[in-house]
Amino acid sequence: MPTNLYRVQGPEGAIPFHQFLLTEKYDKLKTIASSLHKNVRNDNRDFSEQRKLCVKTGVITQAKGSAYVECGRTKVICSVFDPKEVPNKVEYAKTGELQCEFKFTTFSSIQRRGYTRDAEERQLCNELRRALEPAICRGEFANFEIQINVLVLENDGSVLATAITAAGLALIDGCIPMYDVITATSLGVYENKILVDPTYDEESLCLSTTSEGQSCGTVVLAYMKNLQQITEFAQNGSMDIFMFPEYVQTLIEKNCKLYTMVISTIRNDVAEHFKNQT
Repeated sequence: MPTNLYRVQGPEGAIPFHQFLLTEKYDKLKTIASSLHKNVRNDNRDFSEQRKLCVKTGVITQAKGSAYVECGRTKVICSVFDPKEVPNKVEYAKTGELQCEFKFTTFSSIQRRGYTRDAEERQLCNELRRALEPAICRGEFANFEIQINVLVLENDGSVLATAITAAGLALIDGCIPMYDVITATSLGVYENKILVDPTYDEESLCLSTTSEGQSCGTVVLAYMKNLQQITEFAQNGSMDIFMFPEYVQTLIEKNCKLYTMVISTIRNDVAEHFKNQT
């Protein structure tokens, strides 16, 4: 994306204000860490409690399917467009392709992001595509591609899991054939404590801690409940291998709970559609 020429630029040699907030951020992470040592989260949630979820489909009229998902303060909007032929493709492909785009708005976080794609966005885009490919009946779109765009309006943690859930809802809203409904949840591990649906500050704490002998990091798991299939598993940090069964089982249980909410939303949308037809 081009640079915004209408944005007022600071004088040459100016220092961004967020650099002066590093001490404040460190103090905030220190406060969260001390609260976790007392088995209390900063937002007063239980360790296994997810944030409240707000779901809305059909928010973009120009797209074939779209969805808006709000998980706490994390806000993600996803759009899906009609299948189209793959440009400049000579060989015949039996399965269709997914073209995913994952983009943060410049105002999505405290530190203003750039307009061009960075390494984090490319990594999240690849993980999003890997999660969605097993859920879509790509054999129905031979030599075609489906465009999926994800835009993060605000990032307050668990952004990849929220984006995967939003993309699954957008595909259903666009009547794209799928094997099953796909959902995703995430957790953070801080000194062997499992934090379900971590906030941005909790993720920063989990990824910045390097305590010897302690497990710290984040995990994202995408899941199809009816097929009992894990479509994507992404882990960052250093964790004890013996904790693997525990946090995988926790994520699967949270995905099953999220699946019930997604199915309820889809049923309400279908009932409203037929009600408007009559």
